[in-house]
Amino acid sequence: MVGDSITLHVTEIPRGSNIIWKFGDEIIARMNEADRNPSTNEGPGAIFKDRLKLDETGSLTITNIRTEHNGHYSVDIRSTNAELKTFQVTVHDEMKIVSVKEGESVTLRTGAVDIQAFDLILWEYEDHPMAKIDRTLHQLPKNSVSSRFAGRLSQNENNGYLTISDSRSTDSGDYHLNMNNTAFTLQRTIRVTVKASPQSGAPSGICGAGVGLVVWVVTAFFAARFVDNRGKGVSVNIK
Repeated sequence: MVGDSITLHVTEIPRGSNIIWKFGDEIIARMNEADRNPSTNEGPGAIFKDRLKLDETGSLTITNIRTEHNGHYSVDIRSTNAELKTFQVTVHDEMKIVSVKEGESVTLRTGAVDIQAFDLILWEYEDHPMAKIDRTLHQLPKNSVSSRFAGRLSQNENNGYLTISDSRSTDSGDYHLNMNNTAFTLQRTIRVTVKASPQSGAPSGICGAGVGLVVWVVTAFFAARFVDNRGKGVSVNIK
């Protein structure tokens, strides 16, 4: 969804490789593995201005993604052998708003129909880990944030949704989602506001809880991946 960040991954690059990223036919980033000095371009109409980061592994991150970033991305890795990997990125322009009162349940959604394509799904509250699914392992880390939500967290292992029961005004804040696999990484922030109930003793457990603005962005799912000796293709749908 609009506002998300996405990282498009490459496999391990051979020593001395030249890496060229393109959006359509236009080069937007490049790096020579030998000197590890990446460079990025603003792209057509400067649509990627201050949004691109090419790391030393050759992976490309697009921050604060917009609908104008819809399209075909490719990375050409040239060494003794040539490898071409392609990505089709679709960004949906949508803002979700969920409203809840104190005492209701808040469900934070990954947007993924099936999380089996992801190696890791991690929920954080203001940069502190809350819950994690690492393949088949379901883990609620024991840390300072856990005491805040003690006995109130549950996670759906099929879709990665995280539910906070008996919400409190202190649960308001920014919740961060990281989902990744070998092809790409998606990041989303959900801003939650729990409103004080006008009546004391308001019923709890109402699903759909007190959330305000969702800066929320990724129903990314791993749609397709084709591999042969010459190329790879990945489709990413962000809504």
